[in-house]
Formats: sequence, structure tokens, C-alpha cells
Amino acid sequence: MNENYYAFCEWLQTTKALTKKSANDVVSRLKRAKNIIDVDVPVDIDALLFNFTRKTGFKALTTTVRSQLKRAIKLYREFKP
Repeated sequence: MNENYYAFCEWLQTTKALTKKSANDVVSRLKRAKNIIDVDVPVDIDALLFNFTRKTGFKALTTTVRSQLKRAIKLYREFKP
């Protein structure tokens, strides 16, 4: 896990009161989302999620996984100023 993922995982545990396993799950989902779209682009979260839902890779996922990936992106963008 690189330093940024480590910091995000720590933030999830301290700020959002997630267990280490849950925080690691969110980090894993974020990595999966990053394979579909660049989550670091400087656009607002609504535009990012809209574009994310239009990607072919997103459409191939189950509803549950889609929700988990969107949540991971939202948490990451909350973490990253």
C-alpha cells in the first residue's frame, strides 16, 4: 500500500470510525474504481460520479459493487482536499 493509501486508511479509521478491515476494504474498492476512472481529476464530486456511472467498466458491475465503489470515491474525495 503506498503512502497515500496508508494515510487514507488511517483517516477512515480515525475520522469515520471504521475498523481496519473495513478501511482496507474501502481502499481496495477505491483502487478498483481508479482502474475505471481517474478519481483525482479536479471536478466536483457530482460530475465525477456522473462520468463514472457512464463508463463501460462501471455498467458491467453488480448493483452492490457499484454502490461500494461510489462510496469509496466519495470518502476519498472527502479525505483529499
